[in-house]
Amino acid sequence: MCGIFGFVSSRQREASVVFEALRELEYRGYDSWGIAVDTGGRLAVEKHVGPISRATAALPAGRAALGHTRWATHGGVTDANAHPHLDCSGRFALIHNGIVENHRELAARLGSGHCFRSQTDTEVLVHSLEERAGDVDLLPALLAVIRDVQGLSAVAVLDVCTGQIVAAKNGSPLAVGWGDDGIYLSSDPAALGTHAREVAFLEDGHAVALGDRGAAAFDIATGLPVTLTRNRVECEAQRGTLAGYRDYMTKEIHEQPEALRRIAHDPGPAALGQLFEQAREIVLTGCGTAYHAALSGRAYLAAAGRAAHVAMASEMPALEPMLDADTLVVALSQSGETIDVLEAVRAARAAGARVASVVNVPGSTLDRLCDVSVHLACGPEKCVLATKSYTGKLAVLQIAAGCAAGRESETRAAVAASADAIETVLRQEASDRAIRRAAERIAEDQHLFILGRGQCYPAALETALKIKEVSYLHAEGFPSGELKHGVIALVTNGTPCIILAPDGPGRKEALAAAAEVRARGAFTIGVSPCDEPEFDLTLRAGKESTALFEIAATAQLLAYNLAILRGCDPDKPRNLAKSVTVK
Repeated sequence: MCGIFGFVSSRQREASVVFEALRELEYRGYDSWGIAVDTGGRLAVEKHVGPISRATAALPAGRAALGHTRWATHGGVTDANAHPHLDCSGRFALIHNGIVENHRELAARLGSGHCFRSQTDTEVLVHSLEERAGDVDLLPALLAVIRDVQGLSAVAVLDVCTGQIVAAKNGSPLAVGWGDDGIYLSSDPAALGTHAREVAFLEDGHAVALGDRGAAAFDIATGLPVTLTRNRVECEAQRGTLAGYRDYMTKEIHEQPEALRRIAHDPGPAALGQLFEQAREIVLTGCGTAYHAALSGRAYLAAAGRAAHVAMASEMPALEPMLDADTLVVALSQSGETIDVLEAVRAARAAGARVASVVNVPGSTLDRLCDVSVHLACGPEKCVLATKSYTGKLAVLQIAAGCAAGRESETRAAVAASADAIETVLRQEASDRAIRRAAERIAEDQHLFILGRGQCYPAALETALKIKEVSYLHAEGFPSGELKHGVIALVTNGTPCIILAPDGPGRKEALAAAAEVRARGAFTIGVSPCDEPEFDLTLRAGKESTALFEIAATAQLLAYNLAILRGCDPDKPRNLAKSVTVK
């Protein structure tokens, strides 16, 4: 969740280097932020509640600095609970991404005299380090502390006595970058931007020491040196800017057609299609939006004559007994750092299964863990809500399933047509007016239900997720075939119900469901290629061949409009973070 960034240089650098990098990492958590700078034997620290994108700082320059943007787990959102945390002597500034599950036990082991200033689980680490260090170098002291920690974490420490930064990783991501002006540390290589020419990813169980002469990695358990594999990187900083859009959600919604056209010509999905052909059993897994894409992937595979199991990544342990060398597990993720997905993949590998990924971030932990990876190549997705990465996953799965069925050209053409269809939805003024009208009608409601059937059931789940994530309106997706088995009891006079009714199989049943809820007083919004008597309002989308993509874009725009009407930040919804790296 939390964002980490730091540097060590042979010359004085402005603290704004860290400040601007944390703005790039703010999607990982925006409850609070903080920066510590080594000013030459003394730490200068500034930390505050709230998003760093709306803040300013007045920190001095230094040869080393370390910063953090927080998603709160232990302790409320306060200045005191913001990172970095300092030891009592002022020698160390420590930041942390993860959870110290045994923080109470570690605190009980400390000697007397330590002054705790926060309610976080993290602060015990810096006091433990203070006791371990003494006259010992920072590296062996931190390794000793980390060996006692239970839970998945990434920890980084700035030592004002040596100007050195040492970091350790077990679960949460860390990357090291080499640039002309110093050595850098970041929880996401994207934040290294124009600073680094080469990047290495720290593996679990490893630590790294950054000094003005370079970086060296070590095994946490043994303390022995390990090799960092350095790779050239290309800067994507420009693609990560707003480029004239009001916010990242709007920008990323409008980037979908271009992303889909790239995928339509990418050879990657064909490689996944070959794996589909070879596997005896197929399991698709992901979290949140990625799970909904997996559900749609199951339908694509069924149309190709292949059965597939789908599981939320957190529920994958229930399927582990069936995994073996003849099983293909396909993990879907935007960031490639979602902890439940990574644990599912590791368990699959341990069972001997072959593992593939559909992921947006090359070099991410998921990418490195898998036998085969298909890169979405959607570009940075900075809004917390998944938009272009969702439709990108749909496109990859559609083409891969088509390849497995011998229909590669047909499905690639279908994805290209879907790009055109989304572009039409985004450009049509009539569509925009209808979506705004629908948002205005339901913005003050407390509950909203979305009904879908067949392939539209995953789309209903995704529509509901988008709306509740960004507007905080309670929205639930249901299979319309289950309406009379309990769901209709929730419908009262005026209850808004969105009915997904594209062309094709299931449309008549969708219209019947609309009629049934309307008879109970519901206000019905149809997502349909044409008006129907069963709808009080129609959002024009859902041509049979491109229905899922048109519905996705329409749902994203509806969610966005609801967020604006309800006074919510579309890029930074409350309590959420883009990359879920803790349980």
